[in-house]
Order: sequence, then structure tokens, then C-alpha cells
Amino acid sequence: MAKKNKYCYGWAIWTNWGSGWEKECVYDKKETSYSQVKKDAAEYRVAGAQTRITNTRWLND
Repeated sequence: MAKKNKYCYGWAIWTNWGSGWEKECVYDKKETSYSQVKKDAAEYRVAGAQTRITNTRWLND
């Protein structure tokens, strides 16, 4: 049996609509390409939000 990784890695899109930064959505690196994350972040910018993309990780349940 293969050892399971302790963490999953991905990206998070943070948005600021004028009242502080909030995590909008999280993407798994195994399932989503970075170019898709950038496209989704661009949609938030078109809607008027400031955006940031950060690396993130979470426990692999």
C-alpha cells in the first residue's frame, strides 16, 4: 500500500471588495491548472474586486 501524503497542495484566490481580504475559493493542484486559476481570478477583477493568488495546503483526510 502506497503512503498517503499528509498534505494536499493548491492555490487560493483572495478577493478584496473594499472591506478586507477574504478567501474566495481554493483549487487542488492535482485537478486544476494554474492558467485556469488565473482566468477565474480575472473574472473577479472584471467584477470590480482586487485579487491575489496564493499557494496553500490543507490536511489530506
